[in-house]
Amino acid sequence: MLKKIVFLGAPSTGKSTLCRQLAAQLETVWVPEYGRDYWLEHQVERRLSPEQLLHIAQVQEQWEDDYAKQANGVLLCDTNAFTTWHFALHYHNGALPELTRMAHACWQRYELVVLCENDIPYDDTWERSGDANREEFQQFNREYLAGHNIPHIVVSGSVENRVNAVLNVLCGRK
Repeated sequence: MLKKIVFLGAPSTGKSTLCRQLAAQLETVWVPEYGRDYWLEHQVERRLSPEQLLHIAQVQEQWEDDYAKQANGVLLCDTNAFTTWHFALHYHNGALPELTRMAHACWQRYELVVLCENDIPYDDTWERSGDANREEFQQFNREYLAGHNIPHIVVSGSVENRVNAVLNVLCGRK
């Protein structure tokens, strides 16, 4: 049976690094963030339209389904529809109804939700929205997960600490 794990966190909280490391250790695949490459190619004045954000969420879920066929017991997902929905709220003060539906339903897709803390240095690259937004996004994630009683773990510290924390939960280690 396939276990799907989604990694959440504000920009530059180590989600991709953690997925990459865990995939290597677990000898499985990870689903990269479709929206990052899409944004680099299609953004206009650092923004995407609500329709483009819906497209990103739809393709991300399709990628999960496609990568699941290659996974070795565990599928690591770098993001999900919730994150795309949050970007829509942030940049457009709302989201298309279909994106909202996807964001609220996406939690059923995962056995484990991992929130990556923002306790690592911010990688200030041009495509990111700034360190100030990182804290705002992270607080939104914390409050949403708690407010909607979504079971999750929080990982922090070094990559090694984060990897070990996920492996401890995944493999039942203490």
